[in-house]
Amino acid sequence: MKKLIQSVGSLISIAAITSLSSTAIAAKPDKKSMASTNQQYGSYVILGQSPAGENIAIARTVIETDRTCPTVSRPGQVKTTPMITRENPNHFSVLVCEALIGFDKNYQINFSDRSIALPVAKSNPVNIQVFGDSGCKAKDCAINTPAEPFKSLADAGAADKPDLVLHMGDFNYRGTSGKTYFSERQSNGEMKQVQQWPYDAGDGLDSKAHCGQTADTPFYSQSATNSNRPDIWRNWKDDLFTAGQKLLAAAPWITARGNHELCSRAGPGYFYFMDPNTNLTEGGQQWSCPTPHVDRGTFENTTQPPSYKVSFQNLDILMMDSANACDNFSNSDYTELFAAEFAEINSFANSEDKQTWLVTHRPIWGIEPYKALESTPCDSSDQYACVGQMMQKAIEAQPAGALADNIDLVITGHMHKFQSVSFPGEGRPANLIVGSSGVALAGGAPYGDTELMIDGLNAEVLSTATQVAFAGENYAAFSFMRMQLTEDGGWEGLLVNPAKDLILAQCSNEPVSAQGVCRLAPGISVPVQK
Repeated sequence: MKKLIQSVGSLISIAAITSLSSTAIAAKPDKKSMASTNQQYGSYVILGQSPAGENIAIARTVIETDRTCPTVSRPGQVKTTPMITRENPNHFSVLVCEALIGFDKNYQINFSDRSIALPVAKSNPVNIQVFGDSGCKAKDCAINTPAEPFKSLADAGAADKPDLVLHMGDFNYRGTSGKTYFSERQSNGEMKQVQQWPYDAGDGLDSKAHCGQTADTPFYSQSATNSNRPDIWRNWKDDLFTAGQKLLAAAPWITARGNHELCSRAGPGYFYFMDPNTNLTEGGQQWSCPTPHVDRGTFENTTQPPSYKVSFQNLDILMMDSANACDNFSNSDYTELFAAEFAEINSFANSEDKQTWLVTHRPIWGIEPYKALESTPCDSSDQYACVGQMMQKAIEAQPAGALADNIDLVITGHMHKFQSVSFPGEGRPANLIVGSSGVALAGGAPYGDTELMIDGLNAEVLSTATQVAFAGENYAAFSFMRMQLTEDGGWEGLLVNPAKDLILAQCSNEPVSAQGVCRLAPGISVPVQK
């Protein structure tokens, strides 16, 4: 695990960037072979943390494989920095080039024909957007078409000119359908195509997908050599890079890895395109997925990148990878792993004079109706409290049995809806669930405002599910959240569906109603739905 140094809040200097990059500096690229703008598929900035505890901003571009990487520079300056290719262990049909850049300054990527401006990595972001579960299932979007409605949501978000984008994970649905065909040798020696569920940390209905699978259960991965659905560039292009092109260019991103980016699914692409770990920093390491082995257990076939902190002047973002967490806490190896992750997250929460948000994919607290055969310890008698029990158990293992007092808010995705879970007067942060940014929405009671006992405390829950009603009409509840840091050190948020010009919910760090931190916007209601 990375250890935080005392100067964690300081921003990395240009001199430090030069030093960190010095071992990776290559010869000046030949302009004839350098990629042009029509040979790149997206240029963007990812924020993270160096092993020394400093904020880093990583400029990246995705280009065709027969081209060399472009350079990065400040506008109007002759001096350029070559971009370096990321390792491509899974043989994607494109190259990812990257370089470190500084904060609060303009940069551009210099292609052979022209330069493309990069979004500015600000040290004090004010306008922040939250998206989650944005990809499109294959049955809903045709091949070689951008994911909708994510593209429409992302285009509207880009037009707002945000300072920062937080993505809660699950970028790639088109390439991660549950059932996959594997070539398997039968007892008679013949090869046969057999349909199986790839491992999904407890979310699949088949026992082979469960988090608590037994040691004698084969591990199925879409990355296996005998799979018919490996993680490929086309699905990432359709679900993220084409659909999110304008939003990627509008602001730096901080990204969570979702369960659709598990190593048994689209994890190879996540670590190649979106993960902030990089070889460019001193002591840094690009992460990748282990080679899957059908006869090894889940722990040996998965990976857990370290938690990290991005410390802005007015906000701390604590990022924890929860892709491997599941609602069932029977797997002791993973429960112990997440207990260690939460110990580090609590150590990061040391700022008393600004907001501190924990960002991760899976909700710690949420509600969903019980479904028979799912991999949870719940039954119909406690059906709405099934979500996040492994992480709840890991938090209970902390010395204080809770998240650090300085954590003001938890932001997650995973559930295909919007939900806010508040614990008024209980000393526990609210959990905002933004999983409504593109994938087919999930219904399931309860709807609207609900009071429930969750993880031992009384909770106030607001849920939009699949639809909202306004002025006598029902509308799909696709949405993202606009959040703004306020001058008094708090935050305000609007859950919006720009395609319908609707504000669905209003949220604030100061409880806005008896229902906690969020309430439905004026005129909005949640109809009964399946």
